[in-house]
Amino acid sequence: MDTVMNERTSSNTIGPSFGMNPVQITECTYESTFWPQISGFVRHALQADLQVDRPLHTYSHEELYRSIYWMCWQGFHKRLFSDLTSIIEETLHLLGNQLNNVQQLDIWFLSFAKISINHARATDILGSVFAYLDKTYIQYTLHQNLRDVLISNFQEIIIEKSEMRIIYVFGMVLENPGIFDLNLVVDVIKSLHKMKPDYIYLNPTLFQNSINDVKLPSNLQDLRVRHTALETKYQLEKLKSEGWEPGFSKLKRSLSTDEDVEIQQGEKSVKRVQY
Repeated sequence: MDTVMNERTSSNTIGPSFGMNPVQITECTYESTFWPQISGFVRHALQADLQVDRPLHTYSHEELYRSIYWMCWQGFHKRLFSDLTSIIEETLHLLGNQLNNVQQLDIWFLSFAKISINHARATDILGSVFAYLDKTYIQYTLHQNLRDVLISNFQEIIIEKSEMRIIYVFGMVLENPGIFDLNLVVDVIKSLHKMKPDYIYLNPTLFQNSINDVKLPSNLQDLRVRHTALETKYQLEKLKSEGWEPGFSKLKRSLSTDEDVEIQQGEKSVKRVQY
């Protein structure tokens, strides 16, 4: 029988009731047995580093699905969804903080690539394992879907907080293709596009060059405008950090200073005449 990690106990084997025939699930058994088994799998799915010691294929996805089915069937769908969204946000915040603390650009890109490629894969896997919860509660009752929940959290926590750096790196790849591993860059681009085609705004040209027969979104022109605006914003922020002020140049400041001197001298002359 496959093993599933239990976060709260030392045992790593599936209990006799986990994923098997229906049993009465209480708040106690949910918190002590069922949720720890499920949450351990979710954390592993969202963190590529954890999969080195424990690959996802060592989990029985079928037994996980059955356990989620029985939890929903016995009225734990709302609690399960709440706990699931919490652990998704918590894990992505952990990954996002780790990513933001990386200063060296090449190491940062490797970390970003790992997170992006893994999240695209995790979105499919979690969508399959939580399919019953997704169809019967998230979609039917909440009028959402788990895929959108996973991608919207990725957008807010990972993409938006690293947006300028992503645009900068993708621009560097176009200017100097050898600066990063091109195969890895393509894998990142494909993963981002798979999750959300609108991510093409991060660099429309690079996306089109990296994906064969890419299906362009209908709002491509708007996405190009968005990319240009963000790229300009990045350049302005870079200039500001170097001491440049928008709307002013050294020449203009120099001219303004000369004009001020002339005005002051003129005012003094007028005052002397009046006196």
